[in-house]
Amino acid sequence: MTAQGFSSETFQFLQNLKANNSKDWFDANKGDYQRLVKKPSDAFRASLAEDLARLTDHGMASKQFRINRDLRFSKDKTPYNAHIRMAFWPKGAAFEGKDAQPPSFFLSIELEHIRFGTGCMAFSKPDLGSYLQALEAGAGDEIETLLTTLENEGFERSKPDLANVPRGFPKDHPHADLARHKGLAVWKSREDTAIATGPSAAGSLAAAFEPTLPLWNWLLGLSKSG
Repeated sequence: MTAQGFSSETFQFLQNLKANNSKDWFDANKGDYQRLVKKPSDAFRASLAEDLARLTDHGMASKQFRINRDLRFSKDKTPYNAHIRMAFWPKGAAFEGKDAQPPSFFLSIELEHIRFGTGCMAFSKPDLGSYLQALEAGAGDEIETLLTTLENEGFERSKPDLANVPRGFPKDHPHADLARHKGLAVWKSREDTAIATGPSAAGSLAAAFEPTLPLWNWLLGLSKSG
């Protein structure tokens, strides 16, 4: 473990957890979980929050998602996630989990890759209203340019949530496809998991988020207007 990044032992623990995904195994290895996952995650998350604060010029709140899986509606009854997931958002804003988020940075440390994204997977109701109003007022070109620029840098945009434009939105609008989104985010994966290891991990990942800053700032302005 380092103060700012994970180690190869972290990934080995996640691999072992995937192969032995049971409460008995986890309970028997809880000390290793604390040493190899929980403690380095806390240190890493604090470091990345500081780096993102410098990048955005905003204080950042953060959370790590639970290692326990939500089994209520899942056919897969394995109890634990074999990955580490985090979110970062402006202090003072309300993060409502999967239901709504302010403009956020998301990170998923997987066994075989690192996946990171920026945006809102689900707008709050006021922000969704502001987003649709902005589209109608002519912001579609600007949003499309932001998204296309990021796609040219290897990011992928989130898929539309609706089959059709929402009620009341012009069906013949030139950016009607953007109106089918109930959230807006971009994502990118890196196969080299070494970016999350060692003392430079937080800084390296903050730099990986940097190209998405124009989109984050646009969404932040939308959130404030809502």
